[in-house]
Amino acid sequence: MNKIRRMTAAELSTAALRQQILSREILPGSRVTEDAVASELGVSRATVRQALNSLELEGLLVRNPTSRVLEVLSLDADDVKEIYQARRVLELAGVEASANAPEEALEELKQAVTQMKEAAENTDFVGFVEADARSHAVTVGFLNSRVLSDTHASLMRRIRLAITHLEEDENVLVDELLQHEKFCDLVLEGKIEEAKRNLATRLDASEQAMLRSLITPQKPRSTAGAQ
Repeated sequence: MNKIRRMTAAELSTAALRQQILSREILPGSRVTEDAVASELGVSRATVRQALNSLELEGLLVRNPTSRVLEVLSLDADDVKEIYQARRVLELAGVEASANAPEEALEELKQAVTQMKEAAENTDFVGFVEADARSHAVTVGFLNSRVLSDTHASLMRRIRLAITHLEEDENVLVDELLQHEKFCDLVLEGKIEEAKRNLATRLDASEQAMLRSLITPQKPRSTAGAQ
């Protein structure tokens, strides 16, 4: 039996701060300082420093070129376009690799789509988005490369920063679910080119929706963790 590894204080701090950023408790453009985060989380500055370094490596935090203070990444239209360009390369390559994927890997795609269906039936918008993200991660996973999967995960974290709201429309859930179910069927049937066209169309639509959703950055909140 494998032992359960305990998370370090730095790892726990990284996870907590990452969640605050991705949930927009700390808004894009907000300054993040060691003192403020240490006070909020009740940990040492050394621990916070490790957490901030990790999030900087993930691309969620960037240094202001003038002040050198860490800030939450704020995406503009060019950033979104670059992220989607990279997603196309990785995810379409994943579809091609699915032709040689083992059964257990294909089963993961089916499970992700099943989770989307369950979320849609329960009108669980957050759960739907999470299952949707998993389906894209599984697609890249067909490449069987940890480096590429980590790169894709970083892209997905960054794109979440541009989401200003969830479009809580049941019709949208139904349409998205149907498209994902079709994609899953095409992959399982080995219809690679059709699956690639399905995915490319969805990525194009997602990119355009993301670009439309970009608004003038909100004023950073003034709380611990952001000054």
